[in-house]
Amino acid sequence: MSRALVTLLGLSVALATPAGAESGGEAAVKALRTDSSLKVRTQAAIVLGQHGSPEGIAALREAVAGDSASSVRLAAVSALGRLQARGARLTLSSAAQADPDATVRAASVRALLALGPVTVTVEEAGGPSGPRLSAALAGQLRERGLVVAELGEVRAKPKVTLDVTESGGKTTFEARASLAVVDGDGRIDLLETSARATVSGAVPEARRGAYVQKVVEAAGRGLGDDLAVRLGRR
Repeated sequence: MSRALVTLLGLSVALATPAGAESGGEAAVKALRTDSSLKVRTQAAIVLGQHGSPEGIAALREAVAGDSASSVRLAAVSALGRLQARGARLTLSSAAQADPDATVRAASVRALLALGPVTVTVEEAGGPSGPRLSAALAGQLRERGLVVAELGEVRAKPKVTLDVTESGGKTTFEARASLAVVDGDGRIDLLETSARATVSGAVPEARRGAYVQKVVEAAGRGLGDDLAVRLGRR
């Protein structure tokens, strides 16, 4: 009897025991993460689609992101869709956009559609220009069809730094913004963008605020566009 078949039988036996749901899930997590047989890993993903434990969802996300076999990635995507794992949205979005297998990409799109609209909490950035950056970010997300809510499944934490330089008879205003995107499992992605405005001559202090506002709002909109694409909204 092949080792792969023995492993598959072991998963089936674990599920049939009185503590089958728990022990089967643990065995499936281990098999999905470590077994060399793609058949075993595929079956393990299917098993985990019946459980919905945090560890199982984490293992499925790892498989979608990194398993070398398209059949395993497909099974993991299908399992996450079956579980309505909203915390896995970023993983599914990445697979929908970049997985090398068209079948996996299509399955990821279906799983995302089944999750419904994404909700995003936009935290207020610090500093004098922080509120304006956050407002521009939130507004752009709404324009892209995302729901901005107080308790969203994804948290967006923006930051902005400003530079004003005078050189060569010109004044340059630059906003460099970053966005930490935290999903339901605490995983973090980082997005960065910048916006710049250059004006001939020196700019009086009284007028500088308008240019600062312009570049900060542009940076916020840029972050909103990038995040919308990251979440599957082109």
